[in-house]
Amino acid sequence: MPVRRVKHSFSSPRYYFAGDPRVSHLMSALSAAFPEGERFFMDSIARYRKHLTDPALRQEVARFLGQEAAHTREHEAFNAWLDGLGVDTKGIERDVVVKLLSRARKAPPRVQLAVTCALEHFTSLLGEQLLEHPELLERFDPGVRALWKWHALEESEHKAVAFDVYQATGGDYTTRVVTMAVTTVLFMGAVSRMTDTLVRKDPEAQGLRRWLSAFDMTWGREGWFRRLVPGYLAYYKPSFHPWERDTTALLRKVREELGFDPDGKETIAAVAA
Repeated sequence: MPVRRVKHSFSSPRYYFAGDPRVSHLMSALSAAFPEGERFFMDSIARYRKHLTDPALRQEVARFLGQEAAHTREHEAFNAWLDGLGVDTKGIERDVVVKLLSRARKAPPRVQLAVTCALEHFTSLLGEQLLEHPELLERFDPGVRALWKWHALEESEHKAVAFDVYQATGGDYTTRVVTMAVTTVLFMGAVSRMTDTLVRKDPEAQGLRRWLSAFDMTWGREGWFRRLVPGYLAYYKPSFHPWERDTTALLRKVREELGFDPDGKETIAAVAA
């Protein structure tokens, strides 16, 4: 799980996912949530670092922090590019994400870590959907596809780090699953509000036809989100662990496609544990 130094450039139409305005706004809403969300993840895990006795897990945490810092930087750049196209990511970040996370930061540290475990499960499931179904990635305009493929790869690479820290520092089952249930409601609500805000500002994204098209892509018979449900429900098992869904072969394939070391052993950036 290396920390890769990457820098993406962007060039695509405003509607960069399948040419669909509404689904493109959904993806932009997710991107708007990433920078502050990643900072929350890093803070919630970093405060437990000194309590870890396993050197290997400490190193995994260091690499997790490095990868998340890179995600923050790259999505800030992507969001700035979107703002230049008239997609108000700054506004929805300020009005929804910052307010929601400011409340989350008032929760006990253990709950904050459980929130991170929950959201990391979401992001790894979303990322693995993209990687397992190339037809989804192909729907991204080539000018932005590399960002989403790289981010999906690294979310799967580090999908167990927050969970392992939670378990290693005495995290309990009840807090984990109750926090997931509450986080699911708040997260889905926040993404819906952000998407709706962008849609209301864009006449091209409005109307029943656009809504039905977006619903079919996300929750229809072969919908992206619909396929996440079994993996999501697995989180509620007492015996759950993120790597029970073994994506080793998939990650090796994607690394090769992106020109990275197939085994994820790049030494591009030094990370101190």
